[in-house]
Amino acid sequence: MRPSAMWAAAIGFAVLACVVTAVTPVSNLAYSTNATRMPFDLPMTLGETTTGRTFTAEPTAVRAASSIEAEDGPVEGTFLIVDLVLDGTGVEPSTRLGGIKLELGERTYYPASRIRRTLVDESLRAGLPVAGSIVFELPPDDFRGEARVVLANRLDIRFDDRLVLDVDLDALEPQPSVVVEPAGWAE
Repeated sequence: MRPSAMWAAAIGFAVLACVVTAVTPVSNLAYSTNATRMPFDLPMTLGETTTGRTFTAEPTAVRAASSIEAEDGPVEGTFLIVDLVLDGTGVEPSTRLGGIKLELGERTYYPASRIRRTLVDESLRAGLPVAGSIVFELPPDDFRGEARVVLANRLDIRFDDRLVLDVDLDALEPQPSVVVEPAGWAE
């Protein structure tokens, strides 16, 4: 191959690389700021313990209800209840789950503030497992489809992990009334 043909091929490949880089969205590039800051998801399964960086979680049940018997009396609504056993890993002296949410399509729901003494309020320490529930209140029309329960130690989860439980809302049989026990030490 002649030197001029090699130079033409090299310049052609360089131009092609520039064009590909220019038309690729920045968020999809491996070296982009968004890609390197994204959290990584650890999938959870009912009955199994999943370990993240700062806490472990074992989802024990997922329930649906139209009424909850809480400490303050019955609360009416459309609820998704996730029963869990949580424990700290010891990486941090004390961990709180500040990044709990339910992702349902494009919508995001946060734990119901009307139900008190849930796992949202608990502080986690290594070796002291805590059992309880996280309760989400949804509009009746939104209680369908695939949802994701996301647990993280804070809302800003860049560079960190989050534990994720996939829930098929259509497969849940809503109960007329469910008792939600206050969070406490696990047995």
